[in-house]
Amino acid sequence: MKKQTIFLLALCILSFLGHLAVLPGMPDEIPIHWNVYGEADNWAGKYTSIFLALLPLLMLGLFHLVPRLDPRGKSYEKHQKAYQIFITATTLFLIVILWITNAAGLGYPIPIGRLVPVGVGMILMTAGNYMPQLRTNYTMGIKNPWTLESEWVWKKTHAMAGIVFCIMGFVMALNGFISTPWMAKLSVGVILLGVLGLEVYSYLMYQKWKKNL
Repeated sequence: MKKQTIFLLALCILSFLGHLAVLPGMPDEIPIHWNVYGEADNWAGKYTSIFLALLPLLMLGLFHLVPRLDPRGKSYEKHQKAYQIFITATTLFLIVILWITNAAGLGYPIPIGRLVPVGVGMILMTAGNYMPQLRTNYTMGIKNPWTLESEWVWKKTHAMAGIVFCIMGFVMALNGFISTPWMAKLSVGVILLGVLGLEVYSYLMYQKWKKNL
């Protein structure tokens, strides 16, 4: 883990320094947000992108503080591999988003509407693969009154979440290849349905657990 942390830290610093190097060549206004169709719909001054460049580094620091701040910090020892995978995937994703934004700001024809959904889909599928490994905590996973009350409910919910997140991720990634308005709406709908479905499922599992007490 130390080697991986050092690698990610070095990558975040190099990415930030690289951003500072290309910043002077950017126009005064750069796109900072795109709609579901891949069209830029919000712009800001180029120096506001410094925060985006610092975000991977800030998040990396936060990720290493969380186990110490979480009241159930000991759970991180049990799902250490899953947490490290999540840290790596999130850090790399933020760096990629930064450089996609930089390329768009420099005028390169970047297919935002295809790249971002694929990236988000990969993050969701990665999370889905490791969801069942998560143990009870107050920071990661499906945290609601029912999963936090019972470890059995937590395990059942996160086993189901592994399947649901993989489905959501697949549909989102597919949106990057089938870049149409209906596909964008479908992917958002699947994610909303998946999140709501997991809440309902955890409640039903809680009711089942209470009956067996």
